[in-house]
Amino acid sequence: MKNPLLSIIIPVYNVEKYLQASLDSIFVQDTGDCEILLINDGSKDGSLSVLREYEKKYRNVRVIDKVNEGVSATRNCGLDECRGEYLYFMDADDILHPQLLLLLREEIMEKYPDIVVWDFTTFYTNLKFAPIPSEVKVENVQNGHKEAFNYLMANGSAVSLWNKAIRRNCVGEIIRLDPTMTYGEDMFFSWKVILMADSIRYIRFPLYYYRQSGSGATNRFHPDLYEHYRKAFDDICLFVEQQGGANVNVLTSIDYHFACRIPALTSMEIRAPYSREKQIAHLQHILQDEYICRGLSSSSQLNGKLFTLARNNEVSEMLKIARIDAVKSKLLYPLKKILK
Repeated sequence: MKNPLLSIIIPVYNVEKYLQASLDSIFVQDTGDCEILLINDGSKDGSLSVLREYEKKYRNVRVIDKVNEGVSATRNCGLDECRGEYLYFMDADDILHPQLLLLLREEIMEKYPDIVVWDFTTFYTNLKFAPIPSEVKVENVQNGHKEAFNYLMANGSAVSLWNKAIRRNCVGEIIRLDPTMTYGEDMFFSWKVILMADSIRYIRFPLYYYRQSGSGATNRFHPDLYEHYRKAFDDICLFVEQQGGANVNVLTSIDYHFACRIPALTSMEIRAPYSREKQIAHLQHILQDEYICRGLSSSSQLNGKLFTLARNNEVSEMLKIARIDAVKSKLLYPLKKILK
């Protein structure tokens, strides 16, 4: 396709089990003005064979087969290859609502925003699409002073890539994902795009169905997660400064959102393959970070038990709570899978 309206970019790695259902959720919709880039990141299962079948069946599908480099490098490959006016990243094991592309197309054609965002929901095994109401609520999110950054974070819609379509000009050559990050990498890409945007439309309806498999990135140990986060937040600060958006509100928000990572960083420590003493020492080191210190001292919103313990440097209690929560989550997962 010479001038597609939308490029759907899907990194694929060892998801043969779910791949057909995910791709079918795209092709039950009108994709006449879309290009679909299916990028195989060195899968060792039968994923590539599934992709080739869709490439044969649909003229607007292009398969790119490359060596394994990780999801960020694979998404960057999609950014370099895509030709759509808008781009959209989908995960290869999730499901689209059958009317997503219709509603997205309407927003693009009527408003031509920099970003279109939509709500999402999760599922385990039993997927049931929410019926579209007669009138879908769509918000025009003001972003003159970069208010959208906090607004979308508060609504849980600023972190992931799979619930937003982005005008490609907003990304250009300056925004890319960090291939060294294995967790949270899409959050920083999303933040940069939001901070660059002038116009954002927010569809207040769940149009993306995120599969809970129990084996996602949050359940694995990611070495040097804090160090990667620190590098990424430094990069965000430099980015907003270079783009002329480094006002006090934005910088204060960055401190707050780094401090918001405390639960994730604590949970990661209990998965670490080193001693409890080293876990305590590393978490104490994390709590001394200047972003976290400023965030904890300046924000009354961080008022849960874990944040109170963090302010008092009660690291052993923080790790204890994280271990209890991890056990509860593991025990409740089978029940959630049955019920949802």
